[in-house]
Amino acid sequence: MSAPPQRIIPDDSDVLPAVRELFSQHPEAEQSGPETLSRLLYVLRFLPWQPNISQVATALEALPVEDGVLA
Repeated sequence: MSAPPQRIIPDDSDVLPAVRELFSQHPEAEQSGPETLSRLLYVLRFLPWQPNISQVATALEALPVEDGVLA
C-alpha cells in the first residue's frame, strides 16, 4: 500500500485559521499589514510555510471585524 499523496502547494484555506489563531494569541498583530502578517505566520510557526501577501490579504478580507475586534 502506498501512502496518501502529500500536499506540495499550500492551500489558501490554511491561511484564514492561522490568521485567526495569530490574532487570538497576539492581538497587537491586528494593526499589522499583510506583508508583516505573512512573516509573522511563518516565524511564529502558525504555518510551516510563508504565505503570499495576497493570501494573507484575502484572509483579512474574510475576517469579520467590528469596532476593531474580531467577531
